[in-house]
Amino acid sequence: MTTMRKQLQRNAVIEQLKKFGIHSIDGQPLEDALYTTLLKTLALKRAAEN
Repeated sequence: MTTMRKQLQRNAVIEQLKKFGIHSIDGQPLEDALYTTLLKTLALKRAAEN
């Protein structure tokens, strides 16, 4: 996968987290968090809503 595509996917996940009101993870800005951590947090938030 190209770097540009990875960045777009990362930004999409960050935007979804922000819609849930999450702006940081463990005191770290979303932009600095690992991609896997972002995905895990998003999955947990989505599961909690269902």
